[in-house]
Amino acid sequence: MITVYGASDDLIEIDGDISEEFGYHNEDKGDLLAFSDGTVLRIVFTDAAIWRITTVARGSAELTIEQAPEDDESNYTDRATLIGAVWVVHGLALAR
Repeated sequence: MITVYGASDDLIEIDGDISEEFGYHNEDKGDLLAFSDGTVLRIVFTDAAIWRITTVARGSAELTIEQAPEDDESNYTDRATLIGAVWVVHGLALAR
């Protein structure tokens, strides 16, 4: 199991079977995370100071995304959980 979420205003956190921290770079369009099962997620820090995670491509892993409320300062990040992915790559662009 892997959980993805944002921290502060410039960090992307990966916890669970993999633990890693990526710097956030693409403030205009968000950063991309590609997983070994084929899942691709976009994570963006919004003008409302909330981390939002959306699905770009669905892979074979079981994926759930829990959305953070708009008005809760103690819960300012969506959380994506993947069951079945083995590795993750952080990037800024996706070519199809």
